[in-house]
Amino acid sequence: MLPIDWNYAIRYANLVAIAESLAPNAGYTSAVTDEIATAGYQFLQPIYGDDLATDINPHLGDLVTFGFVAQSAANELVVAIRGTDTIWEWLHDASFLMVPDCIAGTRGPTEDGFSGVYRSLRTGATNASPTVCQWLNSYLASGNGASVTVCGHSLGGALATLLALDVAINTSCRSPTTYTYASPRVGDHVFAGSYNAAVAATYRIANRQDIVPKVPPLLPLPYDHVNTEYELNPPMGSIATSIPCMHHLTTYLWLMGQQVGENAFALNAECQPVAAAGTAPP
Repeated sequence: MLPIDWNYAIRYANLVAIAESLAPNAGYTSAVTDEIATAGYQFLQPIYGDDLATDINPHLGDLVTFGFVAQSAANELVVAIRGTDTIWEWLHDASFLMVPDCIAGTRGPTEDGFSGVYRSLRTGATNASPTVCQWLNSYLASGNGASVTVCGHSLGGALATLLALDVAINTSCRSPTTYTYASPRVGDHVFAGSYNAAVAATYRIANRQDIVPKVPPLLPLPYDHVNTEYELNPPMGSIATSIPCMHHLTTYLWLMGQQVGENAFALNAECQPVAAAGTAPP
């Protein structure tokens, strides 16, 4: 198991937080790209895709923003992919069916909803635009970029897992790095084995109290997590015990901040712990 530097984990989570700060139908304005620059990266390319379809909220048919590609002064390419509010609807009505061959050259089936969104990811606002992996392969082939890091939260964690494997198999970057936060299981044990063999530098960060990393369930279909889990365990009473509060990226940032002794990250207001009756809040 690779040791984890929580400062790096926080860095990439902050980039994902920037992606999550945009409304799905919003564009990357100069204010947002300036925020990416402040984080140490030059904005290169937005990412678009079809949001996760559910029975409650079927596909709208429009491409929405899912994240961005950026580059550091050290020629590190970073792909940051946001989560989605529809993860709750997906948990409610998903059948967790599997589909084969989501990524060319790999083995093992993957969850159909995640696979459908991944296949839709593009670097332009049309279905004819290059996929993210195609764009990265072309960019790398032109002599740009010395490494690739893929990061994502929630659904974005599942998409980051798929993209990292695609990059490792189908681009000149054979050893990408992955940071995921609250990622659900993506495929079966065969897929997980293929991924683990191809993407050794994986940091799959999960809050013990978050239910999303625990789905899809292990039965009746043989879903399995990829390596390697780094668990966050909230102190009892430190966070309001609701499903969304345990899953928010802001909660993950707060928990990771505790790992490095920082109080730079605040919980969402509704996630602040409630003081016990008869006691004053801290």
